[in-house]
Amino acid sequence: MLDRTVLQYQILERLGAGGMGEVYKARDTRLNRFVAMKVLPAALSADPERRRRFVQEAQAASALNHPNIITIYDIVDDGDAQFMVVEYVAGKTLLELTPKEGLPVPEAIRYASQMAEALNAAHTAGIIHRDLKPSNVMVTPGGLVKLLDFGLAKLVVAEGGDYNQTVTAIEAPLTIEGTVMGTVNYMSPEQAEGKRVDARSDIFSFGAVLYEMLTGQHAFMGTSPVSTLTAVLRDDVRPIVHLRPGVPLELGRMVETCVKKDPAQRYQSMREILAVLAPLKHQADSPAFYDVPTMSTQRSIVPPVPGRSRTLAVGAAFVFLLAAAVGGGYWWKTRPVSAPPAVVEATRNPEPAPVKKIAPTPPPAPVTAPPAITIPVVLGDALPIRLTLAEDIPKDAAEGDPVRFRVAHDVRVEDTVVIPRGAEAIGVIVDGAKKKILGIGGKMTFRLERVDAVNGRKVTIRATPSPNRNGISKRSLKPATAGTEYLGYIDGSNTVTVRK
Repeated sequence: MLDRTVLQYQILERLGAGGMGEVYKARDTRLNRFVAMKVLPAALSADPERRRRFVQEAQAASALNHPNIITIYDIVDDGDAQFMVVEYVAGKTLLELTPKEGLPVPEAIRYASQMAEALNAAHTAGIIHRDLKPSNVMVTPGGLVKLLDFGLAKLVVAEGGDYNQTVTAIEAPLTIEGTVMGTVNYMSPEQAEGKRVDARSDIFSFGAVLYEMLTGQHAFMGTSPVSTLTAVLRDDVRPIVHLRPGVPLELGRMVETCVKKDPAQRYQSMREILAVLAPLKHQADSPAFYDVPTMSTQRSIVPPVPGRSRTLAVGAAFVFLLAAAVGGGYWWKTRPVSAPPAVVEATRNPEPAPVKKIAPTPPPAPVTAPPAITIPVVLGDALPIRLTLAEDIPKDAAEGDPVRFRVAHDVRVEDTVVIPRGAEAIGVIVDGAKKKILGIGGKMTFRLERVDAVNGRKVTIRATPSPNRNGISKRSLKPATAGTEYLGYIDGSNTVTVRK
């Protein structure tokens, strides 16, 4: 394949291989630029499914125009082989860049922010990646992230961002062979079971990749592909703070929310993840941001040796006594001579000094507290807010029954708390529990109404990132216990007056 020329593309060197073919570096002799060429060999071109996926990747990626997504130039045939011509990106993959102890936290945040931007653009265009993993994320020497390989990408249909509605399903469970064995570590539970998938599947994979970037360890790992899939379906991840104490708690919570087994318990869109990452990225760009030192990097304190301490104490006592003796002798030689009796008497009965009258100090002026300053703060539409159930949801909940929540984390605008942790949020049952008939029905739904902000202000909230076409914002609700976490969203632009 080397030194071969296909149309105007002169193949120079082999860059790597994947489940969909080999990748080569080539030179476009017509435009005088380097490109990368993914080759689907003749043996694979004969497989209709491989050929379809190869073309599907080109179509999916070419529909996206984003700085963090690889650019597709062309797809050409040469004999029995197919070539996809793409942008050549010099750099290394996250798989190559991530050390066994994890990336520096600021670096991981910067890469994660760019990955989230790329996935948000793909999801907005109705495309889910379905194969996000470290080997599919390229980083240039300048720190630019490029998302690669949309070979398993698929268009998804969902109205108004409500993922409870029908979406397209994958045609068949993935075959565990070749490089797919490495993919199972980042596969969402619903994808592993061959169920319908949507953008929340990419959110799970994003969390698994970021977990590995921060800790150097797989979020889900087994001794075989089957045991790894079992871990994906059954096991919870080990908290990041146990493996990497320097990771900000909010970042750790974000990753752990991404890899929840139930898609409804994850973030519902990449926009929510970007909202969490934005302040962290601002901190990461600051020179003051650094990892909290672990016990292994802190300076140790050596305890004193008992025998050495006793010797030092005896030596110090001897030096002290010697100094006292020398000082006493010197004082005796230089002591003052007694004064005459008249001087002693004058010293005993001195003339009284004149008393100076001191003017009284005026009392301090009363301190007047400065008037309170209030400023308006705007909460933007669709800003996420994390909630936990304040009370159990019974199985027989009926339409109109209230649903009470508590705010799980402060909602801030810059450094100002606008909705405090523990504030009450209210929702209502829209569709009560119904008995299933032939497996149809029985889904309970709820909507969110308001949450308490500072200074007694009530802020309107909704249950989904955006209402559907009918302006309704409701989502499914299973019978659950107090403490179960849900996501809400600010409904419209809300202005809250806060004190500074």
